[in-house]
Amino acid sequence: TNGGLCCRQQFYIDFRLIGWNDWIIAPAGYYGNYCEGSCPAYMAGVPGSASSFHTAVVNQYRMRGISPGSVNSCCIPTKLSTMSMLYFDDEYNIVKRDVPNM
Repeated sequence: TNGGLCCRQQFYIDFRLIGWNDWIIAPAGYYGNYCEGSCPAYMAGVPGSASSFHTAVVNQYRMRGISPGSVNSCCIPTKLSTMSMLYFDDEYNIVKRDVPNM
């Protein structure tokens, strides 16, 4: 047991479930994971200090009421990775982009 302290929970983000599969070609989703538990002040991140694509995706899950557990901002990750994506832009061109901090 971690004594109720913040720890990582596995969470698969499925773009189909949030209606983004009409513009995202690949991947179909990714493991976005989240933190759960209490975070002492010295461990907690500052909410809203860093906007990212991952934050936007998790917020889409929250708005649709399909987020697991209590997906709240608490501890911050120690490592983030870049994810390659293929998607349609506004003019229906296929774009490959490496999205940082996922």
